Amino acid sequence: MAIIEKNKLITLSWDTQFFGYQIAQVSFDNLGINIIDNIIYEIKAKKIRLTYFIVLPDDLVLNKIIEELGGILVDRKTLFSKRSQPHNEFKNKILEFEDSEPDENLIELALEAGLFSRFRKDSNFKNSEYERLYREWLINSLNKKIAFKTLVAVNDGYITGLTTLGEKNQHADIGLVAVNKKFGGQGIGTDLIRFADNLAYEMNFSEIKVVTQLQNTPACNLYKKCNFEIESIVNIYHFWQI
Repeated sequence: MAIIEKNKLITLSWDTQFFGYQIAQVSFDNLGINIIDNIIYEIKAKKIRLTYFIVLPDDLVLNKIIEELGGILVDRKTLFSKRSQPHNEFKNKILEFEDSEPDENLIELALEAGLFSRFRKDSNFKNSEYERLYREWLINSLNKKIAFKTLVAVNDGYITGLTTLGEKNQHADIGLVAVNKKFGGQGIGTDLIRFADNLAYEMNFSEIKVVTQLQNTPACNLYKKCNFEIESIVNIYHFWQI
């Protein structure tokens, strides 16, 4: 299990390479208020264009300081979790998508999954970062780099929903989740999540987790309906040096 160092500026190599400019991250604990000035100095000295600040919501003083420094609150990252369990009744047809290349329908669903993403909300992104990121997420899921299953809901041969399932820190991890708006209200999202839950159970994962944004009310309601509970919430700020 990866351990994230607290209160330390860490360069994010993948993000830096993918987006084409220096990106770093700082995950603060309750001692963060004591080192925030040093962190800002280091960011400016290293000319880091974008830094993600991860802050506990109840640290009101540090949140206020970061906002006053120009940090943009872009996400209240919410982790849901539950014990995996079997399911055998589904209203919709759920299949594994076997191809390694996505079609346009699947790409549209992947982009739909990111409508509440901080990479879409932050207007400082100017180079289609959100679209490129979610396309990459889908492609890397299909070629099994970051997911071992890509699940789709199908109606008369047409893909109406999508979710991906992988592994993170020894638990099953749901990634992309989206349903075509034209097919809403048919229980597709519920079936996709329960199908993923059932797979996790069959693969002997004791726990299954999924991350979303607290402001994404439909997603939060879906996971609660599927018996997930909130495990943690953190605030994520974008701090730019443009």
